[in-house]
Amino acid sequence: MISKKWLYGAGGIALVLSLSACGSDSKPATTADCPQGAITLSVLRAENNGPTDEQMATYKAANPCVSFKVDQVPFGQLASKISVLGPSANPPDVIGYDSPNTQSYASQGLLLPLDKYLPAGWKDDVAKATLDENSWDGQVYSPGEEQDALALYYNKKLTDAAGIKPPTSLDKAWTWEEAQAAFLKCQQGSGNDIKVYGLAPSRLGNGTPGASYRDLLFLRSAGDPTAPEDSTAFKTFWALSRDGKQVDGWLNTPEAVQAATFYQNMFQGPDQVTSKTGLPSALINNKACFDLEVSSNTATLKKAGVDFGVSPMPYFKTPIVHTGAVTVGVTARSKNADAAAAFVVAISTGDELGTWAEKNIRIPVLKSQADKSVILKKAPYNIAVEEIQQWGQPRPPSPQFTQYDQFVTDALRDIAYGKDPKASLDKAVSQIQPLLGQ
Repeated sequence: MISKKWLYGAGGIALVLSLSACGSDSKPATTADCPQGAITLSVLRAENNGPTDEQMATYKAANPCVSFKVDQVPFGQLASKISVLGPSANPPDVIGYDSPNTQSYASQGLLLPLDKYLPAGWKDDVAKATLDENSWDGQVYSPGEEQDALALYYNKKLTDAAGIKPPTSLDKAWTWEEAQAAFLKCQQGSGNDIKVYGLAPSRLGNGTPGASYRDLLFLRSAGDPTAPEDSTAFKTFWALSRDGKQVDGWLNTPEAVQAATFYQNMFQGPDQVTSKTGLPSALINNKACFDLEVSSNTATLKKAGVDFGVSPMPYFKTPIVHTGAVTVGVTARSKNADAAAAFVVAISTGDELGTWAEKNIRIPVLKSQADKSVILKKAPYNIAVEEIQQWGQPRPPSPQFTQYDQFVTDALRDIAYGKDPKASLDKAVSQIQPLLGQ
């Protein structure tokens, strides 16, 4: 187990370096200041993502015999670079990556399991969605750092003018039918002459409809995880069998098709409330009344001087939000595995995580640290924190998540553009099913 004293005390530095020297092929160079050896950890990350320069500088200040060499790439190139460097003879020690890929990387043998490094009580403290998302075959491959969730942001200037008072607590959250009625009431214009949309188009993915992080929630919320496990209601909520081997009868249930039809009507016909094409900064520029956005949007709106509020994510039958954010792991072939694990655990647990999250206004994965935060208890941040803790679910975990995500996104985009909902979901199922279990 790793404790703060183990990580940060002078003896702890020596122990980390000693373990690294004994537990891997690396032979740290000794110096007068680092008699047990100095280590340079190689880090691969996406631009503007973790592990951050701030986190590495803080760690180095407490562990002067550990240095970092950073290689960063655009986020869109990260997965391909990990797939090349991860299994190589000289992989990076630490990688920052998108947490839904944990099971994929772990099943390919690219990540090091971290269970033996995690502090006592960690599993009881971490958000369940984080534990589910970052585990594979009974082992934990990343502690996670932060979580995020979608919520319904609204422009108060426009909603006040329309006489709309969105709910601001989870127990009062709108159903999708109630939300759409509010969108239509606030919207200005219709058809090809909409001056102010009820709902801003998505900025997620490539900026077109369908990104599963947002739009799969329509379908999943039509399900019920408390229903009998052989029911379509149960299967709709999970959208993929719990063992990750079946998608037919899970993604394309009658409930999912009905929800997808409602989703399509938001883009088509007399009840259209959003655009099929992008509309940058719609909420800021008074071009949309509402927007489905992640909690980091709060800083953007504050900087722009927008008078805004945050309402919980709408739903059909069961409230749900997708979790997941950039996380940090250790490569299985790292030559400095123990030192790399010490760093990853240090920035992901305890007060170190809490201090970083509070300073940067992020939602930490540890409930104990989220509970300590004064900022996160107040509006507008409290909605996302409560959603994660009460409604949060990982995107359907699978070693084939990347392919699942792409085919689901394609299907939802097709549905938004007017294609038959059932045929589109059936097509996605036919594409995904042969890949499962590979």
